[in-house]
Amino acid sequence: MKKSFPTLLFLAALVALGLAGWGNFRLRQKIGELRGEIAQLEHERRELQRQVDASARGPKPEEKTVDHQQIEQQTSELRGLSFKNPVNYRIIERKELRQVLAEKVREQYTEQQLRDYSRSLAALGLIPEGTDLLKVLVSLYGEQVAAFYVPEERSLYTFRDLVFSSNLDKMLLSHELTHALQDQNFDLQKFPLKIKDNDDLALATSALVEGDATVLMTRWYVENVDPSKMLADLGAMFGQDTTKLREAPAFLQELLVFPYQQGQSFAMSLFVAGGTAALDAAFRNPPTCTKDILHPETFLQHRATPEHVEPPPFDSKDWRLIGSNNLGEFGTGFVLKQGMGAYDAQVLAQGWNGDRYHVYEHGTNGPTALVWATAWENEQQAGEFADAYKKAEEQRGGPFAANLRIHRDGKHVTIVQSSEPSFLELWESSHEARKND
Repeated sequence: MKKSFPTLLFLAALVALGLAGWGNFRLRQKIGELRGEIAQLEHERRELQRQVDASARGPKPEEKTVDHQQIEQQTSELRGLSFKNPVNYRIIERKELRQVLAEKVREQYTEQQLRDYSRSLAALGLIPEGTDLLKVLVSLYGEQVAAFYVPEERSLYTFRDLVFSSNLDKMLLSHELTHALQDQNFDLQKFPLKIKDNDDLALATSALVEGDATVLMTRWYVENVDPSKMLADLGAMFGQDTTKLREAPAFLQELLVFPYQQGQSFAMSLFVAGGTAALDAAFRNPPTCTKDILHPETFLQHRATPEHVEPPPFDSKDWRLIGSNNLGEFGTGFVLKQGMGAYDAQVLAQGWNGDRYHVYEHGTNGPTALVWATAWENEQQAGEFADAYKKAEEQRGGPFAANLRIHRDGKHVTIVQSSEPSFLELWESSHEARKND
């Protein structure tokens, strides 16, 4: 508006010099336009002030209750499940989120366990050595979370400043309400979501739970979207801050996204094949590994039955076992991707048929060692894995990659490596001694 004032002053000067008639008409016209613009600006100012005031005061309890009840009903109808009990909402301030998330992580892991887990993932080349898992996980979830459901408390957490007036806020609430429905109908606490020694099983279970909720919220949006707010939705989605996600190690990025992205594809395949009944059947007989999630067409016929494998035992007073877990098809594919193209790694990882890794540490914060036993569907895939892993480690470089032994026996491949060369000799002598017993 400020740019129009010089023009008006110039026109006024011309009128003063004697340009009457047309000049007076144009002046009156400009004044009328100016008044209209001022009125429009005043209207916009009042609307903006109203929005600011509404945001500052937050929604009234009765307003939130109406929105909750409406979305609960819509979610229940779409999912084909009923709420057996009222949903317990817990309203917190956004500034409390990091503390709440940190507490939830600490309830599951001690500081020592988080530190050992971080070193184990680093030994596999999945994250950099020294990664503070608690800090990274809280930052990632703190950036992405808009609401969250806690099965142990049977509570749905939301933020005080959420008005639930936008399509996206309502859609995200439908996602979390789906978790409440899952919990009330299938008891999520019975699911191995927090199992500590089988990451593949925990990730597959999480993909079922999150995939179901992601499909539901997508359906909710399609059926209940307010078209007048769709442009604002697009702006909000493209404007979301994903700085922490992009800064996180690539493996943790994919680990965070997997339950939602691959889980959605899995759940959608089930829904297309058999509707909500097929989803219910999956909750009654859940997937046991990420191989099930990545191949829903096979899961619909029969569950994957990975081979149970264990690394050969190794006992040493100088080396402490700090990690015992598995990677599954998802994690194995990520390891392979570091030495070959993403597509080739994905194809090769499909031959995965079981794995287990042990990570050892020499003294406190000393060198680490990895023993990783894997099983494959056929001998050709086992050989291809051995070659691909060796290539990936050559590209990785460093002392850990330099001290590598690969043992192959038919469809089984065992990786042994360490940043300390003496570990390989200790392990070899221990292994030979057991064979001779």
